[in-house]
Amino acid sequence: MSVRVKVLSLFLGLYIGGIFLITLFSLLSIRSLLHDYLLDYMDYQVRPLLEFYRSYYKNPDYYAPLLTEDVVSGDIASFLLDNKGRVLKRESFLEGEFPNLEEDELKRVLGTKRGVLKDYAYIVKSVGDYKLLLVGKLDRIKEVERRIVLFTVGLVLFILLLSSLLATAYIKRLLSPLNYLTEVSRRISKGEISLEVKRSERKDEFGLLEEAYANMVERLKGIILWQKEFIRNITHALKTPLTYIKGQVELMQAGIYEDRSLEEIYKNINMQVSKMEKLITQLSTLMRLESQMPLKVERIALNQILAELEEEYEFIKKERRFTVEYTEENVELLVDKEYLKTALRNLIENAYKYTDMGGKIRLYYESGCIVVEDEGIGMEHPERAGEMFYREDHGKDGLGLGLSIVKAIASKMNMDMRVHSKRGLGTKVSLCII
Repeated sequence: MSVRVKVLSLFLGLYIGGIFLITLFSLLSIRSLLHDYLLDYMDYQVRPLLEFYRSYYKNPDYYAPLLTEDVVSGDIASFLLDNKGRVLKRESFLEGEFPNLEEDELKRVLGTKRGVLKDYAYIVKSVGDYKLLLVGKLDRIKEVERRIVLFTVGLVLFILLLSSLLATAYIKRLLSPLNYLTEVSRRISKGEISLEVKRSERKDEFGLLEEAYANMVERLKGIILWQKEFIRNITHALKTPLTYIKGQVELMQAGIYEDRSLEEIYKNINMQVSKMEKLITQLSTLMRLESQMPLKVERIALNQILAELEEEYEFIKKERRFTVEYTEENVELLVDKEYLKTALRNLIENAYKYTDMGGKIRLYYESGCIVVEDEGIGMEHPERAGEMFYREDHGKDGLGLGLSIVKAIASKMNMDMRVHSKRGLGTKVSLCII
């Protein structure tokens, strides 16, 4: 059963149940009002006669039977009973019908002044030592009730039909985002990854669902494209060293090299293996960052991180003018310490690699940004910094993954990587807290 049918069924069920309860309470209220009206009418009919007989006749033994005959009409019958509940006289309706009341029922109603018994309403009047029981028909009241029921049922059916049409149209419009998202899900499951998901302007829960779904699909498309690019780049990156290693091994097996040449060959093979090992390590880091694994976030003093990096890269000072500038104030960052140090290591190593002997490299903090600045060769296309396997200087040893890792780490820690560079004038990379 679809959601639309379930919602419509629930609506109609609640509607019919509500109408039934309202109709039931309305009928009970109307019945009570009609019964009271009939009892008041009977009382209104008998009161003048009773007052008349009491005024002109002093002896109830005389006028009680006369009163019993006079109060009878087309709607009212009467019973005259003594104080022990015995029927002394009874008069039927003018049409000749006689109320079907048993002796014990007559005795039971004498203790009350008015009420309803079977198909009749009754009132009890005291006439001296006698009891005058007036019985009225409920036929007209039942006819009114029947007409009310028929009218209510007809009105309910009409309103039900109209409301069903309106509810169907409203529910269809209300659930249209679900229908759309269901269709989109089916198409995506068939491989239509390039499908564009519209963003709703609605502000209700369905609008938020469409917005979240569109964001999810965009991220999914990004992940799939990233995976395709990743596989293509890693295949290209591994192909060169593997081809070299395979070729050298085949030549060694063929006995082409002399013994004195093997040492150099082993050294080159080891370099290629190290290059592959580094590539795999960097790719593993990128995969962990893309896999949404939670970070080990903690509050760390920035000067502590700067001190550890200065000690770690002390050797750079022998060949470059490497300076670490500490903050005067106690700056604390809420970050994953190891990931942040990995990002800064990559920036320092890039600066070292692309800065000539004696060039200046600075590590400092400025305006909410951790900055690594150098006087190296710079970049012609700084806007492409962070693309996987992108390298401008192919003469330098590298894999083109360093800035990709930095960018991924910055994004993971809610930071922004900003690159300012110009060919021949150096590079400035900032990790800024957003």
